[in-house]
Amino acid sequence: MVRVRQNLASLPLTDPASEVRKTLLAAGFVSKIKPGALVGITAGSRGISNIALILQQVVDLVKTLGARPVILSAMGSHGGGTPGGQLALLNSLGISEDILEAPLDCSIDTLAVGRAFYGDVFLKKSALQCDALVVVNRIKPHTSFHGDHESGLLKMLTVGLGGPAGAASLHCCEPGLLAQAVAEGGLAVLKAAPVVLGLAVLEDSYEQTRKVVALQPQDFLHVEKSLLEEARQFLPGLPTKDLDVLVVDQIGKNISGTGMDTNVIGRLRIQGSTEPKYPRFKRIIVLDVAAEAHGNAYGIGLADFTTERLVAMLDSQAVKLNALTSTFVQRAMVPMVLPNDREAIAAAISSLGDRDYTELRIARICNTLHLSELLVSEKVLQEIADSPYINVLGPPEEISFTTEGNLLPFKSFF
Repeated sequence: MVRVRQNLASLPLTDPASEVRKTLLAAGFVSKIKPGALVGITAGSRGISNIALILQQVVDLVKTLGARPVILSAMGSHGGGTPGGQLALLNSLGISEDILEAPLDCSIDTLAVGRAFYGDVFLKKSALQCDALVVVNRIKPHTSFHGDHESGLLKMLTVGLGGPAGAASLHCCEPGLLAQAVAEGGLAVLKAAPVVLGLAVLEDSYEQTRKVVALQPQDFLHVEKSLLEEARQFLPGLPTKDLDVLVVDQIGKNISGTGMDTNVIGRLRIQGSTEPKYPRFKRIIVLDVAAEAHGNAYGIGLADFTTERLVAMLDSQAVKLNALTSTFVQRAMVPMVLPNDREAIAAAISSLGDRDYTELRIARICNTLHLSELLVSEKVLQEIADSPYINVLGPPEEISFTTEGNLLPFKSFF
């Protein structure tokens, strides 16, 4: 295997904190918040860069206006669909009462506030008790569906603030209609809730904050659509679209809503949905679940092979809840389990039939979120070495395993 680095688009904000504050003030935030008002600020379950810092700026500005901020967990059924689980998940993202100096509301009590074509639209009761709501979320292509509205402010409203009930209701519709459901459900919440502003976060190919945009409630629908198109241009991927074997060190909800980003691996595993033509990876191996995911390896069904150590850490209840809520049950199915990394890789190669090892097209990544550095087989290197976006970091090296038969940590190679 050869160590390589991809030169992806890097455009981080030099001072994201001041950019957030400047953006809020330019959007007329001061006139929207009254002294003494209870202001709800949404916080989701995704690993958004600088999310605690961004929320801190909103909290501080609310306080300077003489109002009372409260952080509302807005993550649907994530965190096991329980208040305690959602609180622990927010804390793991650096979102805590001690850090933000604002209370966290992780209640999951909801009520129906409207109807969409797919059914009832739900909203957290505590959100309705607020005098004003500020919706904060990243705009990004989704891992389960595509359309004009995917991951963003409208989804935060209809699924995130809808709690487990809202997530379950929306996922009753056909997979091909999910983008429409997000839009229609989000508009229903906007009619019922005291939303005063949206703060959209966009990231570069290294998951760094590159832009923050304030949206007025009436602009959510059409502006979010254009921001999603912009976000697509920064979605990273692997430098090749065709592999025999992809080795993924870590899966987890902190990495992607599906454990592995389906846009990167080219697999959906949703009954009734057409699988992407590319990328096309014949075999996918997942070795471990990220510690930050707390055993939630939902999306493990996207792989073909895994290890006993991953299965030993699996939180089957969390995985089951995600699968039943989304209705995408194939993603929760456990693939072929091997004792260690060496045997998992050997099984994957063996399953390809009688092959010349020198011709194998293999890549190894840490996870689908961090793709700037990877290891590739010599055959893959032959195909990508001339790309101006690829730097070769060293000569070919033999694959090394520990005495337990596991690969050396990914970071040790870079």
